[in-house]
Amino acid sequence: MQIDLDYAPQSRQALLHGTVANQIFYGGAAGGGKSHALRWDAIAFCLENPGCDAYLFRRTLGELQDNHIRKIRNEIPSVLGEYKTNEQRFVFYNGAGINFCYCEKEQDVHRYQGAEMHWLGVDEASHLTEYQLTYLRGRVRLGSWAPKTKLLPRIVFASNPGGPGHTFLKKTFIDGSVPEVLFRDKTMADPKNPDDQGWLSVFIPAKMRDNKYLSSNYAGQFSALPPELARALTEGDWDAVVGAALHNLSREKHQLRPFDPPKWWTRFMCIDWGTAKPFSVGWYCVADQDTHLAAKNGWDGVDIPAGAVIRYREWYGWDGKADKGKRMPAAVVAQKILEREDGEVIDYRVGDTGMWAQHDGPSPQENMSTATDGRFRMRQSKKDRKAMYAEILARLSGSEDYGESGEESLPMFYVTANCEHFWRTVPMLVLDEFDPDKGPNSKQEDHVYDEVGYALRSRPFVTTQRDREHEKWETEYKRYARKSVDPYATV
Repeated sequence: MQIDLDYAPQSRQALLHGTVANQIFYGGAAGGGKSHALRWDAIAFCLENPGCDAYLFRRTLGELQDNHIRKIRNEIPSVLGEYKTNEQRFVFYNGAGINFCYCEKEQDVHRYQGAEMHWLGVDEASHLTEYQLTYLRGRVRLGSWAPKTKLLPRIVFASNPGGPGHTFLKKTFIDGSVPEVLFRDKTMADPKNPDDQGWLSVFIPAKMRDNKYLSSNYAGQFSALPPELARALTEGDWDAVVGAALHNLSREKHQLRPFDPPKWWTRFMCIDWGTAKPFSVGWYCVADQDTHLAAKNGWDGVDIPAGAVIRYREWYGWDGKADKGKRMPAAVVAQKILEREDGEVIDYRVGDTGMWAQHDGPSPQENMSTATDGRFRMRQSKKDRKAMYAEILARLSGSEDYGESGEESLPMFYVTANCEHFWRTVPMLVLDEFDPDKGPNSKQEDHVYDEVGYALRSRPFVTTQRDREHEKWETEYKRYARKSVDPYATV
């Protein structure tokens, strides 16, 4: 007997159902069809795997009733299963089932201490705390049960930005990863198995435009909210922060996929120094002409204007804890920077002015130069927080000083997705409440921000392919001119 179920996944929902990842974050704008897709992902795995034990969570019982329980009772015909009210469980004909659960209070997760979850879904996951989410992840396992598919066990988080779980979801699935590209979540690795690289994971963004059933005026419902909150919900922007210093920074406009810049482009390096606090090293390039970065690996193509600065690589000197430095000697830092630059032409370097300070001995800058036989040379940064802040805002907007004016002008500053600590720290910075013209207050983890400010105020110049060819010719000519010539020699 053939039974037709009333579900036709849209494109983003189909990505969720078709991914080979065992841990998925389906997140973004309100109205992206997340709840619907989450429920049907559970239904599909239960129908295809007899005995599958699925758990679907929301924060409150009321939300669970309105968004899932009432709907599944109408969606699934009685021949395939029935809802057991006392158990809050939908039981399928093949012995599989979906348990409908909620965690309104922090300690509610302890009700599931002995659970063996084959499939775990958390709807509006950001409404739960980091402790709740990590605790539930720890209950996901197969035990002695053998499914028909290798895609189980499986975890699916679906959520809009905001809420107590926002930071956990952002650092786990968004910071340092590329949308729709598989990566390994090492926090899920088995500590007893040194070869375990963690769960195969993926972030699938969802936008309002991805839901064709949404009314045209849906986005207007959020117009009365604070601008950053409205942006988070309408655009699915996980970097939107109320009071954010860089209000015009967004991944959609300013994030690029990792790429190798053309060899003739200007390349330079900047460093904000720290020992007890982290140091931040960034590598930058400058587009020599209007450039199109082609679509690749789930990324759309993007146009980059001539003169735009791109932060294409980073090294962050921390010990793995927020705002805690690695305490690495300056000489070692310089040597490791040169190792990372092997094969590249770095046109200039800019260093934090504090690196020239002497305290009963050589300065960090002197130690760096000595340890590298003078190869590591820098010039001092320009330190003016107000000027830095204005420069960064202007570059992000693409102001009249740099490019086309108006709201549609292209940015003049971009950052690649592999710059994990930029995207972890910079969008979260809030304004100095006493002097907002200075930008972020300095009591935050602002080391990457300062380094970016030094870079953009260093007057980066454009180098073309023709310039590089001329430089090569001049070098060869000088080398030839230095050779002794016998005026009496014959050809």
